[in-house]
Amino acid sequence: MNVTIISIVAIYLVICILIGVWATRRTKSASDFLVAGRSLGMFVMAIAAFTSIQSGFGLLGGAGQTFTGGMGFAAGVLIAAPLGFALTWFLVGKRIWMMGEHGDVFTLGDVVEKRYNSRSVRGWLGLAITLGVIGYLGTQVQAMGVIMHSIFGVSPAVGALIGLGILAFYSVGGGIIASVYTDLFQGVIMIAVSIVIFFFALNVGGGMQNITETLQSSDPLLASPFGNFSLITIACWFLLFSLGAAGQPHFINKFLMIKSAKELRWGAFTAGLAYAITVLLVVSIGLTARTLQIQGRFPEVASADDSLVVFVTAFTPSVISGLVLAGLLAAIMSTGSGFVTLGAASLVRDIPRAFGKEVKNELLWNRIVVFGLLVVSTLFSFYMDTLVALLGVFGWGTFAAAVFPAVVLGLVWKRATKQGAVTSIILGVFLNFTFEILKKYGITILPEGVVVGAISLVISILAFVVVSLMTQPQETAEMEQPPLEVMEG
Repeated sequence: MNVTIISIVAIYLVICILIGVWATRRTKSASDFLVAGRSLGMFVMAIAAFTSIQSGFGLLGGAGQTFTGGMGFAAGVLIAAPLGFALTWFLVGKRIWMMGEHGDVFTLGDVVEKRYNSRSVRGWLGLAITLGVIGYLGTQVQAMGVIMHSIFGVSPAVGALIGLGILAFYSVGGGIIASVYTDLFQGVIMIAVSIVIFFFALNVGGGMQNITETLQSSDPLLASPFGNFSLITIACWFLLFSLGAAGQPHFINKFLMIKSAKELRWGAFTAGLAYAITVLLVVSIGLTARTLQIQGRFPEVASADDSLVVFVTAFTPSVISGLVLAGLLAAIMSTGSGFVTLGAASLVRDIPRAFGKEVKNELLWNRIVVFGLLVVSTLFSFYMDTLVALLGVFGWGTFAAAVFPAVVLGLVWKRATKQGAVTSIILGVFLNFTFEILKKYGITILPEGVVVGAISLVISILAFVVVSLMTQPQETAEMEQPPLEVMEG
């Protein structure tokens, strides 16, 4: 209950509310609510893309994984995520933007319906995104509870509800406009905080050499490049955060929001660099906190997820601590606001249109559904009750397996068919949810170290390719090719 920390966080929350009020006044239509009126420039879009990917899962959960197992989690993400940004910009950035230029395209459901000339693909993708949003948003709920508990002394459950109330305030009214501009504000905070805390944490740990020697004295693997994680786990993380990044709908749908193809330049570099800087915070705090624990100087923590918050509140000045906690809330809320808007679009626009129905007054219903998704995601997070990082990998993996083949591969591979797309979407969702639920009840099917999302992504891609090849002769005459031909031209 430090006054300085509370004041800094309170100022941050007030600014988010003010941005929400401003965005609500600017939001006049479904286009504004879902794609910001296609008005974003490169810097705003790139920072919004970075902040939507770097969430409470990446910062809070990543620091916890580094605290527990060393460099493995960061090594699997630090290289893979910036690579994922580059791949996404190169593979589908211009393609998705040009689809938006040639029609009433606000969602990925609109994109796949045009690509495959199929309402069924649209409906299944909308369902997959809705389920993934519930799972991934649950990560943000848990992370928000941890931060609010540390700042205000309330229980994690109450803390989560406080944070969700503020998130609901600006998300319900301002939609994606509120999301991207709070993302811009929050992204700048995250980058600045990461640079400051990196050097501060290394100093608290006695320098990199002392940290390395201390870790080696306890467990030589902790100081190794991959930590005490198995190589198969590192490989799974690398796959998920490189190719899987292109399957994150809260990221790739932002290509529908930019005002010109010229704004794509330097976007991948800007977003990738920003993400890499924030990983410095994860690495420095995770390794330093573990070093202090080995030396007997770190307080006991109930969960590895608490290590980042405990470190900044116990070992940094109040001003720095307040900025870090505000930065964490920024990461959580920026991702959460993007998610609920995305899920609402699927439920209000994509799934009804898959059945040939159009919802009247989409703007009003999007706002109503945003609130409902926040409630459902909160209940889901309390049910799963697992580590933030692990729940985040689940949500990320669900999106990657269900979205990457149908959307990304479908846009770059002419021979892709609607049957292949539907098969990959259903299989991706089914595998992720089945494996995770079985694991929750102690039933393990996959070999030790294999990440569910990664194996689901591989199987989903294979199914997409095989089924597309099998259905190609029948599908060729029916496919709607003009969007691809226009893009290539």
